[in-house]
Amino acid sequence: MPSVKRLMQEANPVPNDRVESRERAETRLAELLGGRAGTAAPVRTRVPRRALIWGLTAAVAVVGAGVVGAVVLRDSAPPPSTSDQPFYASTAELEESAEAIVLATVGATRTVTRDGITETVATVAVSRVAKGSPTPGSSIEVAYSSSGPEQASGIRDGGEYVLLLQARDATTWNLVNTTQGYYTVSGDKLTPTADNTVALSAAVTSSLGVS
Repeated sequence: MPSVKRLMQEANPVPNDRVESRERAETRLAELLGGRAGTAAPVRTRVPRRALIWGLTAAVAVVGAGVVGAVVLRDSAPPPSTSDQPFYASTAELEESAEAIVLATVGATRTVTRDGITETVATVAVSRVAKGSPTPGSSIEVAYSSSGPEQASGIRDGGEYVLLLQARDATTWNLVNTTQGYYTVSGDKLTPTADNTVALSAAVTSSLGVS
């Protein structure tokens, strides 16, 4: 019979931490003690608990990343545009965009349809001019959209306004846009439209006698 010392030496013939090595050592020990290889317990491959935990953590991380990515993609979609008009962020840009800046009173308005587009055409009496070719005392026509987000809904018959204009043709002018193209005058005070935060320069307001 093998000595105890020899049994201890051969109990772990491949000294490492792997599960397969321990199983082989147990089988070899059984053989040395008189058992037969054919009756030894079958070798089972076991997945370490640490590996299982790591795998689950990785799966959760991938799923979480996918959810976060979906939210980011959804939230990054731009809002729909409601108008294709230009918007001027500063006083200088706004005033430079205008070919004429006048103080005028709206005498009458009429509706005109051209090429399937309905517009309002206002006849206005110019009283003062800060920029451009119109002259004080003259009348000009100003056209703008009658419906949709681009209509100048604040312009009324008989109202007084500072108008920032661009020439359409020899007889008709357009507002630079329907948000910043007019300021309502009450007394000598200017009131911009609700969506316009850009003020006119002191040089322009002084020329027109408003503030």
